[in-house]
Amino acid sequence: MEENNATTSSTKGKGLGTAGMVIGIVAIVWAIIPIVGAASWWLALVGLILSLVAFFMAKGGGNTKRGMMLTGIILNAVAIALAIFWIYKIASTMMGVAGELEDAMKNIDTAAIRQSLESAIQGAGDSTAH
Repeated sequence: MEENNATTSSTKGKGLGTAGMVIGIVAIVWAIIPIVGAASWWLALVGLILSLVAFFMAKGGGNTKRGMMLTGIILNAVAIALAIFWIYKIASTMMGVAGELEDAMKNIDTAAIRQSLESAIQGAGDSTAH
């Protein structure tokens, strides 16, 4: 009986690594799109966790083929960074709009509005009296 001495690599973590990489590809595509990119953080977080778990499973199980896992880690990390960027841009824009709205509210001449309303009410009252 002849023994096969060929070294075979373990397949530990391969499925999770593939899933993490595929999720990373989808997450990075979402993260590039403005506004939608802010919502891609949750998908990238799931992909990052899967890729990290797969990487450590492969490392502990003797799997030397960890390229997909590393690709998943990198893609998901970049997608998270882009999502954080979009969240920051949206929040800063909203804060700017809120500040401008507050300034506009301060500049409203309430006395002139009150006088216009009183004149309109008085004019309406005069027209119904005839």
